[in-house]
Amino acid sequence: MKILKQNEGDAWFMFRNGDNSMFSAIYSEYSRKLYQYGLKFTRNRILIEDSIQDLFFELLKNRKTIGPTDNILRYLLKSFRNKLLRRLKQEQRYDLKNESEEYAFEVLYSFEHELILHEEADFNLKVLRKSMLCLTPRQKEAIYLKYTNGLKYEEVSEIMEMNLESCRNLICRAIKALREAVEGMRHKI
Repeated sequence: MKILKQNEGDAWFMFRNGDNSMFSAIYSEYSRKLYQYGLKFTRNRILIEDSIQDLFFELLKNRKTIGPTDNILRYLLKSFRNKLLRRLKQEQRYDLKNESEEYAFEVLYSFEHELILHEEADFNLKVLRKSMLCLTPRQKEAIYLKYTNGLKYEEVSEIMEMNLESCRNLICRAIKALREAVEGMRHKI
């Protein structure tokens, strides 16, 4: 829906005030992005789908009491992330008790078919995949949010529940690690 792109604050306001067509538009616009984000944490598609459905059900049920936002994607990503991580923790697959928490977060970048046909693109893809192995799960998540979803540092830090400076440092260290890994692989060839 066009209004989602023009003024997300107005779209969210309309949804909060009972506009069911706006709720449908928000769901249509963002549910796929949430699903893709969820796949970075787990391959359990049912768990991801259930978490998305629960999130939207709660939004619909509590629309009168939820706060305003001018960035719907950031709001949904943060809410979805918290809901999904709680569910994963309930399954006792993850221990998220301290700041150095570790959880699965996979980033696989898909390049267009025509690029894969070229040797250099194929080589770059292999180098990138191997380079991503040197990153921590939190670094992978931050890179994904910042560069794949195009979010600002402030939005990434809010979603990942960390302060802004720590977020910037995390992304900076991840980029540095990727750069060093890529350079190391290129020198081997």
